[in-house]
Amino acid sequence: MARIEELVAQIGNEHLRKEIAAEVRELKRSKKFGLVFEEHLPETVRLPNLPIGEGDLVARKRERGNQLWHIKGIRRGIATLESAVEGPSPVTQEAPVSDLVAVRRFGDPIYPMLTPIDRVGRGGPEKPWHTLINAENYHALQLLLYCYERQVDVIYIDPPYNSGARDWKYNNDYVDQADSFRHSKWLAMMKKRLLLAKRLLKSDGVLIITIDENELHHLGMLLEDVIGSHLRRMVTIVINPKGAGRYNFARMEEHAVFCIPSSNQSVVNANFLRDLARIGVTEEVIAEEQDEDQEEEEDEDEDEGTSEADDKSTEVEISALRADLPFPPEDIELWTLRHARRRGNQSSYRHQRWRQFYPIFIDPETRTVKDVGDPIPLGQDPSFANRNGYTAIWPIDADGNQRCWRFSSPSMRAALSEKRVAVGRKNQVTGSWTINVWYRKTNTKLVKTVWWHSRHDAGTHGTSMLHQLLGRRDAFPFAKSLYAVRDTLLTVIGDRPNALVLDFFAGSGTTLHATALINAQLGGFRRCILVSNNEPGEVVATRLMKQGHFPGDPEFERVGICQSVTWPRCKAAVTGTRPDGTALPGAYLDIEGHAKQLRIVGGFEENVEYFRLDFINPDDVARGEAFKAILPILWMMAGATGERADSKGTSSWFIPKHSPFAVLIKEKKFREFREKLRERPDINMVFLVTDSDENFALMRRAIGVRYTCFQLYKSYLENFRLNSQNSFAPEAPKS
Repeated sequence: MARIEELVAQIGNEHLRKEIAAEVRELKRSKKFGLVFEEHLPETVRLPNLPIGEGDLVARKRERGNQLWHIKGIRRGIATLESAVEGPSPVTQEAPVSDLVAVRRFGDPIYPMLTPIDRVGRGGPEKPWHTLINAENYHALQLLLYCYERQVDVIYIDPPYNSGARDWKYNNDYVDQADSFRHSKWLAMMKKRLLLAKRLLKSDGVLIITIDENELHHLGMLLEDVIGSHLRRMVTIVINPKGAGRYNFARMEEHAVFCIPSSNQSVVNANFLRDLARIGVTEEVIAEEQDEDQEEEEDEDEDEGTSEADDKSTEVEISALRADLPFPPEDIELWTLRHARRRGNQSSYRHQRWRQFYPIFIDPETRTVKDVGDPIPLGQDPSFANRNGYTAIWPIDADGNQRCWRFSSPSMRAALSEKRVAVGRKNQVTGSWTINVWYRKTNTKLVKTVWWHSRHDAGTHGTSMLHQLLGRRDAFPFAKSLYAVRDTLLTVIGDRPNALVLDFFAGSGTTLHATALINAQLGGFRRCILVSNNEPGEVVATRLMKQGHFPGDPEFERVGICQSVTWPRCKAAVTGTRPDGTALPGAYLDIEGHAKQLRIVGGFEENVEYFRLDFINPDDVARGEAFKAILPILWMMAGATGERADSKGTSSWFIPKHSPFAVLIKEKKFREFREKLRERPDINMVFLVTDSDENFALMRRAIGVRYTCFQLYKSYLENFRLNSQNSFAPEAPKS
């Protein structure tokens, strides 16, 4: 751009120069530098369960791709169609309504409902319900935004890797290696979903995306655009120690990209991961890492460790320091002493940090630090002369290497003023003294960025495990290792016993399985929401369509991934029983991987319900005729706790016996409804059916601040209309 501006400045015609300069300024304002791709490729979804009427957008069931039609009229079961693609003259055709399927463009208003399909309840009334939703995940995310905006602790997704293997669809057609817009379609697909997903995260929520080399770098730039306020770190996980590949390289790994809030607080930690990356590591290195884990270094680029002998030399007589501690003596278990001298191999020498090479003056008699000197230039020899009778201690190790202190001299003086600098033991060989600094102990352990453990093998603990769970070998290719997913989730929710977990590319259902396993091994009430479509593989789908079976038909739906893999896997994991009724024997690996060999176990004390996302007429909602259809959504909003109850909404109010929410259906019965609420101290969410904003405000004020209140059906209708209109904006309003 700078070169263009130079050339523009050379244009002699003033009017032309100004016109072109204005266009260049506009180009600079709108031009993106970095990741550039076609963001407005139209994306649609076919909805076989949605009734078709005049004016609707439809496609032919037998046609793949995105050839769309508008229904101009229907007579005796035959629809008159007009092409949805603008041209010089409209193209019209006729087709039986039975050959058509309703289509919605992303961004069109949708009004979802949840149709219950199946459930397994083994957790009792105190455990919340995990949920599996059979849906196109874009529309499911719109639904979840109504229920859980800024409430999700961790989003873990494993999107299509876009390897060119025709394993995912865009606009109802498979994307393969020959598609020149393959990467653009993938990025457009991901961006639409990530824009919605990021609004679900809590302020300390974490987004984790697993990916391989096909889209890794594109994904990184996309995340910079979509969620640039978050820090991004990549963990490499060895999932196939044997390696796979035909030419040049044998790929062993995949990557987990963590997007974490940018703050001074640790959001992820490895407190529950104590044995990763151990293959080929010596005992000496392990010992150094264990010591290193106890230290929270001041500098991000530091990687220090100490030997056992060094540990002994750092010990001090704590009892001698009790009179002058920087904290109350009863808090001593919350603090630890560390070397004041840097001892690692990286950035710990004088020539690397000369401003951290200065004398510290101590009184050997009282074993106290008295003063901190100034750094000396490189090349100048340190002086060991006493100052005011105090001994000078320089950061020089036992081998005579000139190292440096942890802090600059001003920071060391500040630590001294806080009484955090202490004198340790005297080295009888060198005659020098150890200087230590008090640190408050950290509650977190840093997550290593390379994981190499046998339990992360996707063959043994992923695909083979799924075969054993379902009792068949053709269920799902390349399932994740249960323990790789569990360990990834543990970095975020290990110490969050009530965490909400979301996976909207659910695949075989490993994320819910892993969440249940964490609850079983650590205790807690963590809850998982899975979203999966019900697409079968391309070969099966092609065969079924040739036979006259299409999406929405029982024969087609029966073999879709959600119905034939995701739900059976979740059900088998929770019940401990395969679909054929046989029991799953054995036991899971514990968190530290102590078991010698994988054995499958059955049975978790968890509750899981399976829904299909369908759509309803907004006019029915406005008239109050869709209460039963949206009731599962209200139950989810209230935390999916307690046995879900059904109601047609014909009474004055609905207060389920086992769930902490209530619905006022007839506004005139508000007084009686308020009295009923007082009988249920467990209720914390109230839905008030009224068309009047003023009456809603009055009722909300009358029942008190202890309840979270929503105005039905207005909040439902406005949420999905507004969220549809603003789906591609960075943020969207919510009623």
